[in-house]
Amino acid sequence: MIPSYGTPVGDRLSAATWRPGAVTALQRLRTELHTHRIYPAIAYDEGQPRLVIGDDTLTVWADREGMSFCWGTVDLEQPADHAPADDLPQVARRIAEQLGDHYTEPDIPP
Repeated sequence: MIPSYGTPVGDRLSAATWRPGAVTALQRLRTELHTHRIYPAIAYDEGQPRLVIGDDTLTVWADREGMSFCWGTVDLEQPADHAPADDLPQVARRIAEQLGDHYTEPDIPP
C-alpha cells in the first residue's frame, strides 16, 4: 500500500523519491551546521524537504537537484540569501553569521 500524500509517511516518501538531490544536499548541510553548534530539524511538509532552525527562525531549502541552497525567515518565499551547494563550509558559515555571533565559531576538537 502506498501512503497517502499529506500524511507524514507520504510526505517523506515523496521527498525521498521525487527530490533525492535536495534531500542529500540538506543532510550534508545539516552535518556541516553541527560544527557551528546549529542543530536544525529536517521537515518534509507537503513533500518539500527543508531544514528548520530554531522555532522557525530560519528555513533552508535546496533546489530539486541539490545544486543550490536558499534560506530565509519565510519558508520557500523570497530567500534572504542563496548559495551554490558545492561549498558547504562557506554556506554553513554564512547561515551561522545570519543567526548571530554565538553561532559563528565552529567547535574545535581537543
